[in-house]
Amino acid sequence: MEESDERTIGGHVRTAHATIKGAHQLAEYVARLDIEEYAKILVESPVGLPLMAAHRDECRVGPDERWSFEEVIRTWTELLLSGVEGG
Repeated sequence: MEESDERTIGGHVRTAHATIKGAHQLAEYVARLDIEEYAKILVESPVGLPLMAAHRDECRVGPDERWSFEEVIRTWTELLLSGVEGG
């Protein structure tokens, strides 16, 4: 059974563009999702989370920083979708 277009990574990018306008549309779109949707998007990711964390400063939490799990997964989701959006 095939998932609907809205459940694909590209579908999320298209939905963000269709429903939110402005420079921060992906950030606003991701902020509206729930944590379960973040997890689904990250599971679909062609880029593994360890690789993403290794290559993107925004994906790492420094030794003196405190981020909640939700902040980390939201940041990773936003960066993943922005990478898809950029090509």
